[in-house]
Amino acid sequence: MSRILIRLVAGLTFIFTVSAFAATPVKTVVWEDLIPRFATALVDPLAGHDLYRRLEIETIIWVRSLDEKERVSDEFKAGVEDAEHYLNDMRQQGLDPEKLVSAYKVWQAQVEERNKQVVKALDGAEIKMAGYLLPLQYTEKGETEFLLVPYIGACIHTPAPPPNQIVFVELSKPYKPEELYAPVWITGTMQTKVSVKALSYVDGSADIPTGYSLQASLIETYEEK
Repeated sequence: MSRILIRLVAGLTFIFTVSAFAATPVKTVVWEDLIPRFATALVDPLAGHDLYRRLEIETIIWVRSLDEKERVSDEFKAGVEDAEHYLNDMRQQGLDPEKLVSAYKVWQAQVEERNKQVVKALDGAEIKMAGYLLPLQYTEKGETEFLLVPYIGACIHTPAPPPNQIVFVELSKPYKPEELYAPVWITGTMQTKVSVKALSYVDGSADIPTGYSLQASLIETYEEK
């Protein structure tokens, strides 16, 4: 094979490789796309009860998680008394509170396990998605590590969303958002990489479980219509 032909083949190979890479489609995803589809739905054992019954069951479970010293302390006295009242009230209504508590705890564990599950098909995908950007730390020069969350207040002012509804974002260069929870479009390579990230804020810090990570190549301001 002549040198000219070798160079021609090498050049064409390079062109085809670059073209294939450039043609890699970017998939626009929404937050619901990060939740796996399960064959069966979980049945909430309190679906037929009102919200107050749920709060009663959760109070009973919380009180039973206290140690003996905590149960007799003034700090938790009201909660302990409430739990006892709820138990007696349910029995008077002909309900079995122990059965309800047991079923609710099983259901909670199942929900928590499903909230950790991710969509494997997104691993390695080039994606674009919108969300609210939350820096893990804050400096005047900007940051390279963020959390992308589905709503304002998540992880600081309200409880953290499930792990499969939080994306850990990494940038090659520092980025300084114009505001906390800045609405953005982020494009990059998604990984189904479960991790725990330390989030720092004014009065403390918290460990936040994340189900996805995103190597971001582009950040754009998201303008809500």
